[in-house]
Amino acid sequence: MQLSERLETLIRLAGKGQAAADVGTDHGFVPIELVRRGLFERVIASDVRKGPLKTAGEHVRQAGLEEQITLRLGDGLKEVGPGEAEVILISGMGGALMQRILMEGEEAAKTAKRLILSPQSEIPAFRTFLQTHGYRISGEALICEEKKYYFLLTAEPGTQEPWMGADRLYGKYLLEQGGETVATYVKKRKAVLERILKNLELAEETEVAQRRQEAEEELRLTEEALSAVCQAGGN
Repeated sequence: MQLSERLETLIRLAGKGQAAADVGTDHGFVPIELVRRGLFERVIASDVRKGPLKTAGEHVRQAGLEEQITLRLGDGLKEVGPGEAEVILISGMGGALMQRILMEGEEAAKTAKRLILSPQSEIPAFRTFLQTHGYRISGEALICEEKKYYFLLTAEPGTQEPWMGADRLYGKYLLEQGGETVATYVKKRKAVLERILKNLELAEETEVAQRRQEAEEELRLTEEALSAVCQAGGN
């Protein structure tokens, strides 16, 4: 099965274990490969939508993995019991929704050894959420697929001081790792902020002035991040 780089990265970050849960499984490709490659003996594949879960079921049957992959219809982690999955993968949704899933399914999330999370929005706020709700971020990856950037975080139950400044904005580990993808992402964000400030430079309204101040601060942090990436080996 040929998977996208994003799904391959999710699988790589999941590692190995006895049991995993893929929340928002969509077509079920990740659970199938986790079992097929011998990485996990059992996987729960859950989705809140009946259509994708039905399609996932068809793919599981075609792969002959019905005994090892359990399909569950439900919202978030509500269908995963505490201790039932040592690794939990959640992707394909916004950061705010992912926060709700982790809060409502806290017993399952806090009894897992590792979480693989790929929020598609509100990423700095999501980092802070994790670090202020009993999780520590243990790693991050950034990939670009079809001109869209995807952040993937690994987290585990524990304590960690919330990241601030450029670390919160772009990810402490990503800035330390550097690399072309991270450097390109930060440069593109810098260009966006510069365009925003150029459009706002003649405005005097209070709300616009506040937005300009926020953009200036984000630009300052972005330039700080770009410097860190360059030092780490970015282009």
